[in-house]
Amino acid sequence: MTFSSKRRYWCHTALCCFGLASLLVAAGGCRQDMQNQPKEYAQRGATLFADGRSVRPQVYGTVARSQGEGNTYRLTGMVDGKEGDGLPIPLTTDTLLRGQEQFNIYCSPCHSRVGNGKGRIVERGYYPAASFHSTRLRDAPLGHFFYVITNGHGAMPNYAAELAPDERWAVVAYIRALQLSQNAELKDVGDGQRTEDLDQLAASKGFSPEILDVWRPKSHASTTASTPISASSSPLSASPALAAVANAPSQTAPKSAGAGKPLVSSNLAKEGSTSPSTSPPSRSLPVDNASSEPPTNTQNVSAGKLLYTQKCALCHQASRAGLPPNIPALTGIVQKVGEGRVRLVITDGVPTGKPPMPAFTDLSKSDIDSLIAYLKSS
Repeated sequence: MTFSSKRRYWCHTALCCFGLASLLVAAGGCRQDMQNQPKEYAQRGATLFADGRSVRPQVYGTVARSQGEGNTYRLTGMVDGKEGDGLPIPLTTDTLLRGQEQFNIYCSPCHSRVGNGKGRIVERGYYPAASFHSTRLRDAPLGHFFYVITNGHGAMPNYAAELAPDERWAVVAYIRALQLSQNAELKDVGDGQRTEDLDQLAASKGFSPEILDVWRPKSHASTTASTPISASSSPLSASPALAAVANAPSQTAPKSAGAGKPLVSSNLAKEGSTSPSTSPPSRSLPVDNASSEPPTNTQNVSAGKLLYTQKCALCHQASRAGLPPNIPALTGIVQKVGEGRVRLVITDGVPTGKPPMPAFTDLSKSDIDSLIAYLKSS
């Protein structure tokens, strides 16, 4: 064997030895602590504990959520497996105000603020929502609404995590108030109560005529000449469904009322169509397209603010702050991305967004101009 052959032989042998040693070191580091860790499996026996159970009993004094309340009507809306028809909380003005607040937050995006099922996201292609003014739901017991809010139904998610039981019942009471207000007649107005034409009352509060159709059920639109509402001087007068309740005594509804019977103050029946619970922003009337004078920037911003309130504020917030990271803020958005990008997003939407943004094909070029003017404003 030559010298070069011997050299190659010993180099090869050294490399093999080094590799084998490395493998032995690595194998020695492979331990089974994670695989063979001491642990117990639920519902299996265990030798670790004297009682032979792997699941340990609760620590003394532990209180589980809802422990002790059981499946009561207040928590389920059910009586003997059937939907009950009573209000288990006191019916007061504060209750209805709280119900109105939570309804407008959680329910109106689908059901609209008057409960006609024509909410903003339904108009944008979401699943159709039920109208509370159908015969079926007008006759439904109160427990039905509580059960659906608690457990969800169809495309509607449950709101048990967002609303406490008493808040859900407050929403239920307000739904019944909406049903009464949207189906009231002149004969329902009690003695000594003054009524006023809805359009006249809206005009006195600074509303433009077309604003009211946004808040009315479709069947009430353009028929306001004969639609009465209370002209109460109460601070609740901005919401006709609640206007006459300000002086209603505190009461608790019976546990078993007949289907369709009002479980709110009878004064609620004196109300007619519902107007917005908060006054929309004041604005100039739309500029006549036939006019030779172009709209001023002030008019554009004012009209854009109204469009933003109607089309965008539901998701991007009235303050334009959005809900990052899913819903972007619109403060300074035109300056950041440019008018062209803003126009494209408004007209085409963002179908891949989470949640997706719909396309607003119903907006004209002048509408988008006004929106952009408002988004540019401080």
